[in-house]
Amino acid sequence: MRVLVPAEVGGLRAFVEAGVFGPAEVHAAAVIAGRAGVEAGALWPDERVVLAAALAVWAPLHGHTCFDVDSVATVVAEAVARESVDRRADADVAAEPAPPLPWPDPKVWRRALAASDAVRVVDAVDTTPVLDDRPLVVCGAKVYTQRQWIDECTVATALRRLAAAVPTDVPAASLEVLGGLLPEDRAHANSQFTAARAALTSNISVIVGGPGTGKTHTIACLLAALAAAGIGERPLRIGLAAPTGKAAARMTEAIAHVGATALGGIELAAAVSGHLATLSAVTVHRLLGPRPDHRTRFEHNQHHPLPYDVVVVDETSMLPLSLMARLLEAVPDSCRLVLVGDPDQLKSIDAGAVIGDIVRAAEPAGAVLHHHVVRLTTQHRTGVASPIGPLADAIRRGQADEVLHLLRRGDPEHRLAFVEVDDPSTAGAASSPSPWPGAHALHEVRDAVGGPFAAATAAAQNGNSMAALDAAGEARILCAHRRGPAGVAMWNHHVESWLLDDPNSQEYAGRAVLATRNDPRTGIVNGDAGVLVRMARSDGSTGVLRAVFRRGDAIRDFAPAELDDLDTAFAVTIHKSQGSEYDTVVVVHPPSDSPLVARELLYTAVTRSSRRLVIIGSKESIRRAVDTPTRRVTGLIAALR
Repeated sequence: MRVLVPAEVGGLRAFVEAGVFGPAEVHAAAVIAGRAGVEAGALWPDERVVLAAALAVWAPLHGHTCFDVDSVATVVAEAVARESVDRRADADVAAEPAPPLPWPDPKVWRRALAASDAVRVVDAVDTTPVLDDRPLVVCGAKVYTQRQWIDECTVATALRRLAAAVPTDVPAASLEVLGGLLPEDRAHANSQFTAARAALTSNISVIVGGPGTGKTHTIACLLAALAAAGIGERPLRIGLAAPTGKAAARMTEAIAHVGATALGGIELAAAVSGHLATLSAVTVHRLLGPRPDHRTRFEHNQHHPLPYDVVVVDETSMLPLSLMARLLEAVPDSCRLVLVGDPDQLKSIDAGAVIGDIVRAAEPAGAVLHHHVVRLTTQHRTGVASPIGPLADAIRRGQADEVLHLLRRGDPEHRLAFVEVDDPSTAGAASSPSPWPGAHALHEVRDAVGGPFAAATAAAQNGNSMAALDAAGEARILCAHRRGPAGVAMWNHHVESWLLDDPNSQEYAGRAVLATRNDPRTGIVNGDAGVLVRMARSDGSTGVLRAVFRRGDAIRDFAPAELDDLDTAFAVTIHKSQGSEYDTVVVVHPPSDSPLVARELLYTAVTRSSRRLVIIGSKESIRRAVDTPTRRVTGLIAALR
């Protein structure tokens, strides 16, 4: 797409031609430059201020809340490389070296910003929002738009206020229930009890841990303990939320399940579990009350707070800074706020890395949030004997040698396998006559997932919706790329070639599908997984294809044409798999020269498996992933400390 660059921001042309800036950044910079130029009495504003304006708008579009003058050249280069991956795959062309960009000297750049009327220079967090006519804010080496700065200050100020609140007295009934649900073992610390008790005694608590470490169970026990104290009085007002509809639905089911199965031996269990069974999680947007007249503001705010005694937000790793700011504005001082998530998973699509920043800010012993963050580490999903838990932990800790050792050692019960292939980015691999990753890898993948997918196809052809959904949900191939030999499209094609006589068919019984947008008409939400099933007619003749999805214990079916967007989902991107769990997972890891290679991507893929894990990749790509944590530029850690 051709981007017009006005003369007053002509210095951005090299960045536009390099693919850094699009229309949004250029337009915003032109508006800011025009205002700055008029106020300074100059016809042409300082090009360094213009560039800063464009980058301050660029940063949130790429996950950052701001940009750092000293490191922005590297961050931009990494982003441009990532965005070119799929374009190169589509065109089947090699990567070209990026042209050098005219970056200002950082010291000179900072002086120019400090002298501009378009910039407000600060040295500390604003405890109350400052709205003025200066669109940029500079704090140290970091440059923000005014909006991003206000959101970051809002989050930091609210969290510090909640952490400093006087600890709440814990009712004896709550402690009794909690002790029965999560009994303390004097020989071994019970981190679930520690996390729940901390949440009982504080207005802010953060419970983090990997998949299967019992986060949801801990929350259900916490809510049961809180509800027990209110039996016979006003029922506890509980708000449950998650960033997506899919995550909210899982949260509702998990809380109800734990409440129904874990409270049998506790006095008042029927009343407490009944109260939990009535709870229904919603998206954070819905919790706050979206306003039809305003896209980023909500019904509930500091002037109209949420009507709850306790608010629990799950999957907070997916919650961006802006939405966290709106949530914290709406949480009243009398409310307990519990944030739950895995800070080591992929970050939110939008700007910020809030849960990760909170955890890092709380690490020093004297930090204001130090006693408010509890990490759960005991693995309940895969079991203590499973090799998947230690592998995920080694990835999280950045221990590349240990990761490769665990992968190559494998597991005698075939729960972990590493199909080590040549890295296609090396000269030797590129000259190989066989296509990457090779026949052996294809055989290993088919051995791992072919059975469940074939069973799903057979059940779907026979009209057995439940069996088809169960079988299709047992396994998944996870890829970083959408296209290319390591991409989703290629691996979906491989699976279809195993299952079908005509692998180019688009509509067939047994096709695993994934909804890619929220559909209010049907109630299907982005991320819902289903299967196409051939429903039998009442006269016994061959029926029509229906897309079936599980809703709790029920199954709903639709004509495929009723649904807006369905993707084939034998293989999905790792991003799309976030929050899901499968018995068997195959990870097709990208080559070492892929800009998508990152620690969080590998960790998220590995932790989707509950029983069997197969990783296809090279030692070079695995090592680079473990050694490369995702970079998100924010100032929240410093603000919280």
